[in-house]
Amino acid sequence: MARLHTTTHVYKTVNGLELTIDVSTPATAQDNNVALIHFHGGFLLLGKKTSFPPYWLINACKKRGWTYATASYRLLPEAGGHDILEDSLDAVRWVYNNISRRIIIAGSSAGGHVAFTTAASPLCPKPLALLCVYGMVDFLNSRYVHPGQRLRGGIPNEDEILKEIDSAIQNAKIIDGYPMPAKLEADQRFKWASTMQQTAQYIDVLTRSPGLTEKIAKEGIQAIPEEHRALFPATFGLNADFPPTVLIHGDADDLVDVELSASVAAKFQNAGLDVHFERVAGQVHGFETTENINLDDENNVEDLGGKRKSLKRVVELLERYAKES
Repeated sequence: MARLHTTTHVYKTVNGLELTIDVSTPATAQDNNVALIHFHGGFLLLGKKTSFPPYWLINACKKRGWTYATASYRLLPEAGGHDILEDSLDAVRWVYNNISRRIIIAGSSAGGHVAFTTAASPLCPKPLALLCVYGMVDFLNSRYVHPGQRLRGGIPNEDEILKEIDSAIQNAKIIDGYPMPAKLEADQRFKWASTMQQTAQYIDVLTRSPGLTEKIAKEGIQAIPEEHRALFPATFGLNADFPPTVLIHGDADDLVDVELSASVAAKFQNAGLDVHFERVAGQVHGFETTENINLDDENNVEDLGGKRKSLKRVVELLERYAKES
């Protein structure tokens, strides 16, 4: 396999906070070859650019001579959804201007939201393809509009946690990374994310518009002001020029429901867009990050649950889109 060389670059500075991007280039990379930029997960509140690296994707890039990049971005709740979108757009433009104009935008979990909003923006250089891995791809799904959807048992002291979130929005220092905790349920920022979901506050925090979620629940999507619609690409961002899109999701996911990807895939299909939805039977959230998967090495590898087969289909599709461009 090709040797990999990784460098770190500052792609922007915001109020003294340096946002960085790691660029991993194989020795076989050629001028104007594909650059894949991946955005990490963590409910938009946790994680950093090196959290849960998708080795299957990194290895696939190395084998094909593609450049792999992963960027930091500002996190909720200290930053807002528009801040995150601004960062992801700047990261993609940095790759476009400095690495390659042939780009694939990808993201996992919350990073799926980041990737989707980025690819849908008219300010984004058009990518060859969009890849969302068990993504939080639609904050207008009922689980985020109506209270009651709990994460792993939920949070009993909602009011106390909501006060902490509000205090962080008002007073806390903005960060662009937070180590993923060994025990998720015990972590304070996960409690924030869990509370935001079960009380249906994600939309309010993303948009910095208290009460907007409740208004959407009563009046429908027309209640969303024009300036916030860029944060909801599944409803407002699909058009005839949208790039080919691949969604992959395990159907045993207990953190981000598989129906998010399924319903968004249906929206693509209804719009006549190029989309592939890969539903992986029996697989949980993060199913492909538990081992260093090399899809191009089939020697004595047991494909438990068929996940390798699904991941290979995804890579083959990305290859096809790259060749067709």
